[in-house]
Amino acid sequence: MENGNKTLRYARINVWLTGAILVVLCAAAALLLPKAVRTLDHAEETLSAVDTLAATANEALVSANRAADTANKLVADNADAVSEAMEKFNSVDFGALNKAINDLADIVEPLARVSNFFNR
Repeated sequence: MENGNKTLRYARINVWLTGAILVVLCAAAALLLPKAVRTLDHAEETLSAVDTLAATANEALVSANRAADTANKLVADNADAVSEAMEKFNSVDFGALNKAINDLADIVEPLARVSNFFNR
């Protein structure tokens, strides 16, 4: 009988400990579950914001690519005109141009003195 009493006693202790562990687990779940749900909600909002940001970045890249293509086309279309203008600029004889400017200054200087004489 004594073995039966010991077994009954251990069974009761086992039931009480199992019940206490169950109560602790339920309390922990009741405390942690709302926090976990809030964390998941925040994670969902963050992922939504990241998706929106990624879409905006993609649109910006597409616009930048279009702008680069337009700039490349503009450069390609005007490359011949720029090359021709540079050839003409390089063909200018700056020595002769400077001499012509000095000759013009020599001619204009006496005319300016005469004009100043009559303006008095």
